[in-house]
Amino acid sequence: MHRSSARRAIALVSLFAAAGPLFAAPADQVRTRISGFRELGASFKTVNDSLRTAEPQTFLIQIAARQIVGSSREMAGWFPAGSGTESGAKTKAKAEIWSQAAKFKAAQAAFAKQALALQAAAQSGLAPAIRAETAKLGKTCKGCHDTFRAPGD
Repeated sequence: MHRSSARRAIALVSLFAAAGPLFAAPADQVRTRISGFRELGASFKTVNDSLRTAEPQTFLIQIAARQIVGSSREMAGWFPAGSGTESGAKTKAKAEIWSQAAKFKAAQAAFAKQALALQAAAQSGLAPAIRAETAKLGKTCKGCHDTFRAPGD
């Protein structure tokens, strides 16, 4: 195989791997979304639990903040068209995610920006700064949930 053919084959495989979620069944897309949010929630819990201690473990908070930033970058791919309740899959994602796409995208961007602010505070190692940015991040979560997530467990 020539080098250019090998590069094209690698590029094609990479393209299909990256597009995999787009071609997945709606139930699989919802499972991916739920899994992503569970990991995000676990990272957020790590930050909050550490902040409740007498001496917050900034190293753990830094790792969790990095994971939160990673999730914020992946989140846009967790909501492909057709993965709402109309698909028949069990999901709390409201139709407004797709009908108000610009507003939803803005909410995701606000979350991503605040995730970076939390990461910067975590890098500083200063507990008061981490607490302040964590509270702000929680508000971005709530704001999105209030508009785009159906109530429930």
